[in-house]
Amino acid sequence: MQHLIRTLTDSTGHTFTHITQARENETFTVVEAENKEEAAEKVNDLEEFEFRKDKRWDTDSMFI
Repeated sequence: MQHLIRTLTDSTGHTFTHITQARENETFTVVEAENKEEAAEKVNDLEEFEFRKDKRWDTDSMFI
């Protein structure tokens, strides 16, 4: 089970921690980005990489 732990410090220096448990059909991904658009692009690139990695061809069993 995945958990997202967010910690923030307010302007008075008080620290807050919030823990969110991922649902069964949910995952969390953290990326470094300047804005939402850049973050979305990085996640899409990562998902495409993972998809391509999972769909490798077995060239040893292919015939021309």
